[in-house]
Amino acid sequence: MKPAAIKKFDWLYLGSVAVGLLGFALNYGAIADQANAELAAGGLEGAANGLLIGSMLVGVAINVALWFLVSVLRIGFVKWIIVLFVAWGLLSLGTALASGEIASLNLIFGIISSLMVIASLYFLFQPEATAWLAAKRDDDGSRTE
Repeated sequence: MKPAAIKKFDWLYLGSVAVGLLGFALNYGAIADQANAELAAGGLEGAANGLLIGSMLVGVAINVALWFLVSVLRIGFVKWIIVLFVAWGLLSLGTALASGEIASLNLIFGIISSLMVIASLYFLFQPEATAWLAAKRDDDGSRTE
């Protein structure tokens, strides 16, 4: 059975993905307009919608895969990959804030999502979660509690 820390990680991590999706959906028009303007300057008019939706789907797939590897398959080193992605995301958020390129509503969703994923990592590094991830495998491939 999963320890409480892993359950909290699950809720916060998947919740951050949901908040990101909600922010994307609510800000899609503004994001698409900005992307269309940038792509039109490069001669790729009309490609923004496909690129935005494709990028969001790939991002969600990566996040769900990372969650699955940690929470279901119990592969402990994946938490360090999540840490790297969170660090990159925070750096990107900081860069966007400094340049003023981010809309205020999109910024709010980005900050909420970032805080949720940081909180999820806190629970992932708790002693009970670390011990649960480090549990030995039985001969049949399942992990012991």
